[in-house]
Amino acid sequence: MWENETIVLITSMKKRILGDKDKIRYGKISSDTAIPPFIKDMFKKRVENFIKNESPLSVQSTPHFDLNPDDLKTLRTRFLDVFREAASFHKKEVEEILREALVLRLDYLIKPMGTMRRLLFEQNDTVDFPTMENILRPFYKVLPYAEEMLKECKRLGKTSITTNEYGTIATDLFHGLMEEEPVKIIMRDFSLLTEYLSEAKGEEVTRIEGAMVEDFLVDRNGWGFRRALEVEINLGKKDFNSVDLEVTLNRYLKLKEEFSRQEAEDGHSSKKKQEVKETIELKEETDSEVVHETREKEIDSWKMEEEPEIEEEKTWDIEEVLDEETFPVTETEDEEIKQEKKEKSKSKPMRIIRREKKEEEIDEEVEKEDSVLDTSMEGDFERNGLRNYIDDKTESAFVKKLFGGDNESYNNLVNKLEEAESWRVAKILIDNELFKRDVDPFSREAIKLVDTVYTHYYPEEGVGGKK
Repeated sequence: MWENETIVLITSMKKRILGDKDKIRYGKISSDTAIPPFIKDMFKKRVENFIKNESPLSVQSTPHFDLNPDDLKTLRTRFLDVFREAASFHKKEVEEILREALVLRLDYLIKPMGTMRRLLFEQNDTVDFPTMENILRPFYKVLPYAEEMLKECKRLGKTSITTNEYGTIATDLFHGLMEEEPVKIIMRDFSLLTEYLSEAKGEEVTRIEGAMVEDFLVDRNGWGFRRALEVEINLGKKDFNSVDLEVTLNRYLKLKEEFSRQEAEDGHSSKKKQEVKETIELKEETDSEVVHETREKEIDSWKMEEEPEIEEEKTWDIEEVLDEETFPVTETEDEEIKQEKKEKSKSKPMRIIRREKKEEEIDEEVEKEDSVLDTSMEGDFERNGLRNYIDDKTESAFVKKLFGGDNESYNNLVNKLEEAESWRVAKILIDNELFKRDVDPFSREAIKLVDTVYTHYYPEEGVGGKK
């Protein structure tokens, strides 16, 4: 991918190794301290292949030479050391190995997480710890991630890891490294990248194209930073130097902090409003109970007032023996008393009836509000579904480009992503699926898929979903 960027460095390194000769022994290459370890390691791998495929000597027991396994092992070790020392590389092979090594180093500078995965699981889905050390040790001085990965595996007590375990460990590792000072770490890595490109091209390189910087950020799990960079690219910025990149990263962090603060304030305001609302409702409920008790007391009072009148009336009925001249009661007065009692008996119970009606109306309103709230919540849940962020055209592209037309596998992954408990888990699921299918994780569709899932978890950091 980066062959054209390393031509000058290949030429200078080839001259350093070969001088004016047409071939060189591996013994001389391994003893040259000026040659970087990762380049020596590429030559060493070729030598091991030579020994495996072109061994010029085999040792075995004969009737007169009864060699036991320990003897054979000792002899084999001695012979192999001689073979390694004597293995030779012609000019064309030296140039080919140098190109491969320098491109690999550039890949590691840009995409350390993806490059380590490719190197570790090139042959199998599982790698043991000693093999991991042999593969990653040459990259210690390029960037610290190879060494950090080995330290983390050792801390976890891993004697071997699978591709799935690698995804989990690498994601946690990068998350931990980037958590405290992400801008400082990214700018350090960016500086190493520009230095290497300057060395490789034979001229000072200060600006790097936007697409390469996007790959650089994505591999380090810097999806928020990548979004900020994408905004700059969409506004017309084609490449970035260290100042441009640092300004973009710090601006993103500042905006994120401001939005988080605003959300916290809005949440606090909403909480206060809710508390005030609950206080008012409690007061209304208390007032209602007080009113209800008062009304009950009034009703009891009315009953107590009515009883003496009834007693009085009964007394008058009983005392029929009394002389009417002593207690004269006219017919008109009798009718007025009856009418007054009749009006009292009608008016007082009506107040109770009005109260019952009011409670029924309140219950109906509460039920109606609950119904509206349930409907509203149901709508929000549907809008927040992952599939709602993927339109039909995008889905077709995902199925075709990432899953080779396999609809069932695509749906299985989306279902798993819907159930993923966090963005970290979702990212690991995607990485493992793409690696299993040998899909370039930096292809347009792969980045779009991860971008869409990221938006699902962090909608405030980007625009996504169906309009």
